[in-house]
Amino acid sequence: MNTGNRGFWSWFLQRITALLLVMGMAVHFFTFHFSPGRYSARYYEEIVHRFCAPGWIAFHLCLLALVVFHGLNGLWGIVIDFRMSKKATCLFKWCLWITGIIVFGAGLYVSICFARQNSSF
Repeated sequence: MNTGNRGFWSWFLQRITALLLVMGMAVHFFTFHFSPGRYSARYYEEIVHRFCAPGWIAFHLCLLALVVFHGLNGLWGIVIDFRMSKKATCLFKWCLWITGIIVFGAGLYVSICFARQNSSF
């Protein structure tokens, strides 16, 4: 456990987000993929209606934020372990920030567009 170079909070938040991701993915899968009556003819409409509810949109956006943070924080930990130059580390940090903002923004855009097209949002 090399937390000296990465910092305690990076290490700690990686573990917390992993735990939250496991719980969030379990809720998602059991609610959206393993629901009773999933073989009925109107199952798709029920899932779309459920997904378009504001609470579920917020849940999925939180899940997306956890995924993005967990993945990019993991990449950051790998970069720190390589002990690259300060300039390269700073450049990589900015690339991760920009990537995270773009990925989260794309997920936010898709969620809102899907909800607007499929409900009275």
